Amino acid sequence: MSKATHWDIIVKLTHWSVALGFLINYFVTDAGSQVHQWVGYSVVAVVVIRLLWGLIAKPPARLSSFLPNIPNAFTHIIKVTTTREDHHQGHNPAGAIMIWCMWSGLLLIGLSGYMMETDYFWDQGWLRMVHVGAVNVTLCCVCIHIASVIIMGRITGRSYIKEMLPSPKKIRHLRRARHITPTNKS
Repeated sequence: MSKATHWDIIVKLTHWSVALGFLINYFVTDAGSQVHQWVGYSVVAVVVIRLLWGLIAKPPARLSSFLPNIPNAFTHIIKVTTTREDHHQGHNPAGAIMIWCMWSGLLLIGLSGYMMETDYFWDQGWLRMVHVGAVNVTLCCVCIHIASVIIMGRITGRSYIKEMLPSPKKIRHLRRARHITPTNKS
């Protein structure tokens, strides 16, 4: 069995915040509405926070720990399918490509969405096509990412989803802390 990655809280929070924001904007908000715009700006802000964190964080969260490399990604996929093991701490080479694609897509969506609201680019058909195209490509990347996490988990026996959730120890600690009030401290 492959060894689990221990993601820090910043990575976990930014991951789930971006996922939730993207899905809300895609499936819930009305395109172009003020709520849609602010959710989009929030997603971009969270991606920027994650990228800045990746400049100073320790591996596996450090950006230099998972630079995209297509030949390494293919080699990794072949190795995992033959050995049924993934010993990468953090993003493996195939996952690295997907993460960078999703971050790029999200930033392009945010930039094009912002530009569409400016006087200079108002009602530009080509910009709307860029925005919608980036949204659809990013959604495809999200679907591939989710499918890959599930497939890799089945191949390797490793729970990639569990690695991105709060640890049970921390949840127990938070529950205990919540039940301690000034009147019932021991």
